Amino acid sequence: MRRAAIYCRVSTEDQEKEGTSLQTQLAACQDYCQKKGYEVAVSFSEAYSGLTLDRLKLNELRDLIAVGGINVLVIYCLDRLSRNATHGVILREELDKNNVSLESVTEDIDKTPLGEAITYLRGTFAQLEAEKIRERTMRGKKAFLQKGKMPTGTGMGLYGYKWDKENKQRIPLELETKIVQRIFESVANNEGYFNTARKLNDLQIPTKTGSKWSPRTIYNMTGNSSYIGMTYYGQTHGSRKTKLVRQPKSEWILLPDVTPPIISKELFERVQAIRQRNGELNKAKAKHDYILKGHVVCGYCGTPLVGSFMNHRFRYYHCRATYPTATRVKACNARYIRADYLEEKVFNSLGKVLLHPELVLAAIKEELKSEEKNFIQEFSFEKEIQKIKKQINGYDAQEKRLVQLFRYQEINQNSVLDEINSLKKEMESDRSKLDTLVKTKEKIAALKKAEIKLAEFCKTLKGQLDLASYEEKRDILDMLAIKVTAKLDDIDIEGIIPLKTIPSELNLASIEPTHHCTNIGMTTWT
Repeated sequence: MRRAAIYCRVSTEDQEKEGTSLQTQLAACQDYCQKKGYEVAVSFSEAYSGLTLDRLKLNELRDLIAVGGINVLVIYCLDRLSRNATHGVILREELDKNNVSLESVTEDIDKTPLGEAITYLRGTFAQLEAEKIRERTMRGKKAFLQKGKMPTGTGMGLYGYKWDKENKQRIPLELETKIVQRIFESVANNEGYFNTARKLNDLQIPTKTGSKWSPRTIYNMTGNSSYIGMTYYGQTHGSRKTKLVRQPKSEWILLPDVTPPIISKELFERVQAIRQRNGELNKAKAKHDYILKGHVVCGYCGTPLVGSFMNHRFRYYHCRATYPTATRVKACNARYIRADYLEEKVFNSLGKVLLHPELVLAAIKEELKSEEKNFIQEFSFEKEIQKIKKQINGYDAQEKRLVQLFRYQEINQNSVLDEINSLKKEMESDRSKLDTLVKTKEKIAALKKAEIKLAEFCKTLKGQLDLASYEEKRDILDMLAIKVTAKLDDIDIEGIIPLKTIPSELNLASIEPTHHCTNIGMTTWT
């Protein structure tokens, strides 16, 4: 008896109405197998586009075909397997390679050269049909817009409303409407986004998705003109894998009847004035430079330090975890550190090292030699990285094949478990190797960049690091991969050059700390 696999696919819920639902396809395929005398070994059903090969159930089917688990693949019709002609050819070649015949419930599939040509053309026509569907969809959207209706309603929808799919309109929800009004009033009374979000979370009022409120969510909500009945529709460009870009607002279409207003225009305008004022304040704050940003972390908890400008006079670095957010409590008690003090200590230390660039370059060359000892050329890294990535990607397929063999009673349970545990150990080992290789490659790239730029940089500044511009100091931090770990009385600096490679005359541990600091660990280089 021939062992058969059944594959069923739909891409839209409308296919339910057209008689091609998953249940309809499966029933027809099962009836076909019964009449042919086939043993149905496994059935696969999924809702996914036929224009891609990256489908969960299709991947499982292809793995099964590769291990020789079936003799025949039964489908409802050819475009259920693929709507892309090229993909159709790929799948047919895999079937032929593994001696699996392809049979359709509703179509005769001729394997002669002419039949192959017809199959290819059918795939092309299916692809053209998908393009026609896409074009009809766009025309349908335009028709809705001309009637003043929203063409789509996706996701959870706008907080305060539910989506009426039939009429393409929003319907206010009484409880959520009250919350929206409370949010706008809170911001209008200068309670701020943070306090507004915290109060909602304290009252255990969830967002539309059930998550906690954040200041960003409050900010975005209070700028949405749909709450005063002015809903705009703008075409979005791009795919799921790329950043979505909307048209300029001047090109958006106003749909005045889609969203009933639940906020007065007077309240909305008051909130917009506050938003604008806050935006101007934030721009003013951004004018203060914090050279160590991205390179300094808290010495107590490891959280990045961020900049603050206080009393209109002083810049400080402080741990992010020292203040609560709308979703978490305060987690660190580290004190603020004066920015000019911390920056001066760091760059004084680096300046003493850079007074002797030839010694630093020698240390870099030695480090490069050490890192590259197992790899003659840089391409060896990439070759080995790609090899291990391929091995890691293959583990899932191997595990699925073991499960299939167990399903067909060709291997016992204990053997399956032993093999799976062995595969997991191998995968963990490969992941560890991959992590090491990637980090080594990144370090070598950083060392080479430093080797190229450092000599020129030191020649230009002639040891006077205090004369360097903001951008030049940032370059030094990036060049040497500097990481500063800071407490009020303890500062450590790490970089790509280990301490042992710096000659004793440059050992900064001997530098006497000022009265501001009791223990400056300036030279911990790793």
